[in-house]
Amino acid sequence: MGRWIWINRGYLWTAVVIFAVGVATGYLASDPLRQVLMSQLTQIRDLAGQVRAVDNPAYTVMVIFLNNAKVAIFFLLTGILAGIPAIVGVFGNGALIGFVLATLHHQGVPVGSVLLYGILPHGIFEIPAFLIAAAFGLKLGWGWWRPANGYTRREAFFQGWRDAFRAAGVAVVMLAVAAVVEGTVTPYLLSRYVLQG
Repeated sequence: MGRWIWINRGYLWTAVVIFAVGVATGYLASDPLRQVLMSQLTQIRDLAGQVRAVDNPAYTVMVIFLNNAKVAIFFLLTGILAGIPAIVGVFGNGALIGFVLATLHHQGVPVGSVLLYGILPHGIFEIPAFLIAAAFGLKLGWGWWRPANGYTRREAFFQGWRDAFRAAGVAVVMLAVAAVVEGTVTPYLLSRYVLQG
């Protein structure tokens, strides 16, 4: 696993940088971008409201997992399109996080506490899972368009798909863990240390 990640570190670092730029952009967003991000945030809030209405932790975990797994698989499978959907998706997710943090900061909510109790517990699994999916989506697309030394385009294509399936397995496991934490532990931590703090 470690060697596999190391060999593909260029794609992973690319995904990390795109995500970080997205976070910074979302935090410093101008009005037009804010409107786009607010519409996305509204959709997420609506989904969260539907989940809360059911009031069933198992259902919450399932909805979170299926939603996140769908996004991760989308990043992977659309990588063949030169990785563009993965780039846009990772940037957009980062921008949304940055926008939420900026909004909370302006509302006087302690951002450090939100990061520590509301994002970090599940984010340490969820964010790397998305970045892995995006990275191997990039490899799938870029590797086919520009094969590495010693690879034909056909070999690069099939190697990209092998790596994509492996990445999907890793990402799905990480997202399953993240969903359990986000659906059970994170709400408790937020209510205990942020919402009442």
